[in-house]
Amino acid sequence: MAKKTQRLAIRCEQLAQAVVEILATDGRGSLTREKISEVAGLSRPLIYYYFNSAEAVMASAFKWICGRILEVEEETLDKGQAQGLDRLAEAFVPEGERQRRLYRAFFALLPEAAIRDDLKGEVSQLRSRRRDLLAEVLLDGARSGEVRPPDGCDLDAISGLLEGAALRAAVEAQTEGKAYANNVGDAVRRYLRPMRVAAAA
Repeated sequence: MAKKTQRLAIRCEQLAQAVVEILATDGRGSLTREKISEVAGLSRPLIYYYFNSAEAVMASAFKWICGRILEVEEETLDKGQAQGLDRLAEAFVPEGERQRRLYRAFFALLPEAAIRDDLKGEVSQLRSRRRDLLAEVLLDGARSGEVRPPDGCDLDAISGLLEGAALRAAVEAQTEGKAYANNVGDAVRRYLRPMRVAAAA
C-alpha cells in the first residue's frame, strides 16, 4: 500500500509538470488526454490506472500547482533579497521563466477551479495563506515605520492587486512583466498612503 501511495505521488508530479508545460506553452485548449500522455511520457492506460478521468488529472495538477506556488512564495519571503514592501513583488510576482510558467498554468485553470466544489477549497486555501504572508510583511513594514500599522487596511484588496500583477507578469513579455513587477511596492505604498496621511493629521 505504501509503495502504491509513493508511486501515485510520483505520477501526480509527472502529470502536473506535463500540465504546466502544456498550459504555459499552448494554452488551455491544448490540454487533452493525448497531449498530457505524450508530454508526461506515460501511457494513457497507466494514467487511468491512477486517475479515472481527465478531470481527476486536472484536479490533481491544480492542487500540485497551488502547493508549488505557495512553496515558492514562502521561500522567497524567507530568503529573498528585497526589503520592505518591495518583498511583496519579489515573493508574489513571478520573474523567472519557470515561475512564470507555473503562474500561467495556475491562471489558465483558475476559472474552472473557482467553480468546482472539489477545488474551491484549494483556491481559498492559497489565497488565505497569501493574506497571512501579506499581513506579516505589512506588520514588518509597520515596525520599521515604512507604513502605518495595517489594522484598517483591506488585505483582500492588496492581495487582489498582487494577484493582478502576477497575472500580468506571467502572460506578458518577460521585460514588460518585470517592469510591472517593479511597480508593485509603489502601488501598495500608494494604497496605504491615505492611512499614513490620516495618522499624521
